[in-house]
Amino acid sequence: MPDPHDVTTDPVAVLSDLHDAADAVFAAFEDLVEWGPSGGRDDQYASDVVADRAIHELLDPLGYGVLSEESGFVAPTLQGAPVVVVDPLDGSTNASRSLPWFATSLCAVDDDGPWVAVVVDLVGGNRYDAVRGWGAR
Repeated sequence: MPDPHDVTTDPVAVLSDLHDAADAVFAAFEDLVEWGPSGGRDDQYASDVVADRAIHELLDPLGYGVLSEESGFVAPTLQGAPVVVVDPLDGSTNASRSLPWFATSLCAVDDDGPWVAVVVDLVGGNRYDAVRGWGAR
């Protein structure tokens, strides 16, 4: 019997993990006070770093690879696991200026290309997801 949470073959498991990663960003922002520049790069905000860390803390132990706009590439530790392409805080300039249009965007990519994707509006809470061959919702 296959592993009920096999991220190498089960799109439902991956979809769940990507939604959990977005939830981790929500949780990380609950106590965030500093939304301004991170000091790490000219175009990087403290909120970018916090969101990136929250995603890595969830996805890395599960074996995913992560390619993040904020921290670069971390190879998968689980053989056959997809790489999740991430913009931890899409619209970070908006967030830093208290403009209510920003999201977390994640897409698991396998050998055949984009496989499972999740975008979560971090202000309104709207969620959009898609699985290759199944469509979007």
